[in-house]
Amino acid sequence: MKQVRFLFICIFFNIYLFADLNMQAPDSFVKGESYIFKYEAIGSSIDFPKIEKIDRYLVEDLGTSRSLQIINGNYDEKYSKTYKIAPTDDFTIPSFTFMINGKEVKSNEKRVTVQKVTKTTSSKFDLSLKPSKTSLYVGEDLLVKLVFKYRRGLQITNLGFEQPHFENFWYKKITNGNRRYEENGFIVQELEFLLFPQKSGELTIDSLRVDVQLVDTNSSSNTFGFFSAIPKVVKVYSNELKLNVKELPKDINLIGEFDIETNINKTKVKQGESISFKVDINGVGNFDDIQDIKLNIDEATIYDNKPEIKTKYSSKGYEGTYSKVYSIVPNKSIEIPSISFKYFNKKDKKIVEKKTKSYKIEVEDFKEKKVVLEKAEKEIETKKEVIIKKESSFQEKLTFFILGIIVTLLIIGLYSYVKILKSKKRNDDIPLIKLVKKTSTKQELMKLLIPYIKSNTILDELIYQCESEKDFKILKKEIIEVLKEIKI
Repeated sequence: MKQVRFLFICIFFNIYLFADLNMQAPDSFVKGESYIFKYEAIGSSIDFPKIEKIDRYLVEDLGTSRSLQIINGNYDEKYSKTYKIAPTDDFTIPSFTFMINGKEVKSNEKRVTVQKVTKTTSSKFDLSLKPSKTSLYVGEDLLVKLVFKYRRGLQITNLGFEQPHFENFWYKKITNGNRRYEENGFIVQELEFLLFPQKSGELTIDSLRVDVQLVDTNSSSNTFGFFSAIPKVVKVYSNELKLNVKELPKDINLIGEFDIETNINKTKVKQGESISFKVDINGVGNFDDIQDIKLNIDEATIYDNKPEIKTKYSSKGYEGTYSKVYSIVPNKSIEIPSISFKYFNKKDKKIVEKKTKSYKIEVEDFKEKKVVLEKAEKEIETKKEVIIKKESSFQEKLTFFILGIIVTLLIIGLYSYVKILKSKKRNDDIPLIKLVKKTSTKQELMKLLIPYIKSNTILDELIYQCESEKDFKILKKEIIEVLKEIKI
C-alpha cells in the first residue's frame, strides 16, 4: 500500500513539474495565414526568453496575461505569452530556456508543416476564383473574379476578407464597385482584380479565404434563452488557380495593340523661340510598362514633363492613353528625329514596330540685321575720316571745346541723377518687370523671357510653363516675384 502511495506521489509530482511549462502550438498552418502559438508557465518567479526569430521568420509578441492560482495551499502565478509569425514553408519551433523558481526549464522542440488547403464544400457557402484566361504572356492583362455566395437567411454578423497578395503578379482592384445580387436562394458578392504576370512559367494563385462570423443558433449556451446566441467564425476557402505564362520575345516588354503619333505647333521659329512637341500613344495593352520616351537633339535645349497615363478596363481589355509634351528651344536649324515604338501583337503572334515622322525645324538667322549694322559702322567711319580731314578754325575749336565741357557736365549730372533715381526705385520698377507686366499673352511673355533661360532654375521652369495650360495671370505673378528676388 505504501509503495502504491509512493508511486502515486511520484507520478503526481512529475505531472506537477511538467505542468510548470506548457506550449500550445498547432501542428500545421495554412500558407498565407498567421501562425499563433503560446507558452504558459507557473511559478513564484518566472523569466521568459526573448524570442525574436524562428528559422527565418520574425516573431511578433502579441502580449502577456497573468493570473494567480493556489495549489496545495501555495500561491503561484501563471504567466501566458502569445506569439505570431507569418511562415510560408515548414519550420521548427526550437527548444527555449525558461527560468522558473530559479531553475532552468527547457521547452520541447516542435516541427510545424504547411497544410494543403482545399476548396470549402458547403451547402451554405461557396467561394470561387474565376480567371478570364489560363494561358497568357508576361505583361498581358488577366481579370480574376472572386465570387462569394452564402445562403439567404443566415444570420451573418461580419465578413472578414484581407486584401490578397498575388505573388509574381502586378495587380490592382477594379474600381467599378462591388457587385451584389441574389441567385437561386443565395446572396452573391463579387470582387474583380486585374493582374499582370511578371515572369514566365506555371504560376499559381493560392486559395483565398473569407472569415464568416455568424450567429450559432444551435449553441448550448442558448438552451435556456438566458443569453444571446454566440457568434462563431467559419473559414471559407476558394479554389487555387494554375496559369501557363509564356515569355515575350527578347527585348520586348509591351503586349497589345498600340498606335503612336506626334505633332508640332510650328516648323519655323526665330532664334530663342520654343517649339511645342507632343507624343500620343493609345490602344489596348500594358500601358504601365511603357518606358519614358526621351529626346536627344544636338544644338537644342529640351524641357519635358512626366508622361500622363490614363487607363481603364473595358470589354476590349486594358485600354489606355499615354501623352507627353516637350518644349524645344533650338540654337539653329534642327531635325526632330522619328520615334520607334515596338510591341508584341498576340493575335498575329509577331513583333510590330511603328515609327513617327521626323520634323525639320528652320531657325531664322540675323544676317539682314548684320548687314544694316555693318553699313552703319562704315558710315560712321567715313564721317570720322571727314571730320579728321576737315580743318577747323580757332573759333570753331573754341566753340567745340566749350560745348564739350557743357556736354561733359550734363552727362555727369545726368549720370548722378539716374544713379539717385535707381537707388530710390523699388524692385517692381526694374525695366524687365515693367515689360513683363505689359505682356497680355503667354506667347509675348515667352518671347520676352527666352534670352534669360539658364540664368535661374526656378525662372527656367516658369518660362517652360508658358507652353502649359496654367493660368496666365498666376504664371505672370510668379515670374514677377522671381525677377524681384534675382534682380535681373
